[in-house]
Amino acid sequence: MKRLLPIICLLCAALPVLAQEEPEHVSFAYRCLGLGREFRHMELYVGAGEEGTRQQIHLNDLAKTNSYEYQGLPVIDFYTGATGGLPVARAKYNPEHDAPLLLFTKNSEGSAMPYRVLSIEDSWQKQGVGTYQLVNLSSKALFWKVGEERFKIEPKDLRVIEVDGTNAKTPVIALEVNKDGKPSRVYRAKWHNLENMRRLIFVRDTNENEVGSVRVSVIEDFYVPPSTP
Repeated sequence: MKRLLPIICLLCAALPVLAQEEPEHVSFAYRCLGLGREFRHMELYVGAGEEGTRQQIHLNDLAKTNSYEYQGLPVIDFYTGATGGLPVARAKYNPEHDAPLLLFTKNSEGSAMPYRVLSIEDSWQKQGVGTYQLVNLSSKALFWKVGEERFKIEPKDLRVIEVDGTNAKTPVIALEVNKDGKPSRVYRAKWHNLENMRRLIFVRDTNENEVGSVRVSVIEDFYVPPSTP
């Protein structure tokens, strides 16, 4: 029997936990992922190090970046150039995330910055082998059937599901319901499972150049045990 884990508010998870005194500087490792073709082979720069030196980030929408180390203020600004200019995206450090994955999406029209960044947990200790992490970044509540499990994910929420990695395939269907209560299918697939794999599933609204109401991106992760000396 698969176990349905508690739902988490993604928007809240992206914000730092309030404390009596926020640290002046933080240090952590993170990875990035762009959700949308506009992030394919995009180069960004983040302020880190001394004397305003910026670290280059090679962003993509097809795979997560390598791990980057950050030291600095808990509010992280991203730029399109190594020097000068204004930030195009901003992330907030979340001390609850052991291995943050920063998700870049296009911001709504008229926003102060063209891109927004949300943080989710990417630690293998917390989201391990045999899990599906579904992240609903869209503006729509979605109804899912994953294997035998049925559940609803509200906009800007996420849910983690444990699956049996020994099953060859897991059927997946996602529905949305219009204002008249009529359901329509927005996604259907059969995901192949392996015992050393987990999945990250991201749903976002489509743009003017895409068909349908939502776009689903699936990232497959394979666990590699640490090498022994």
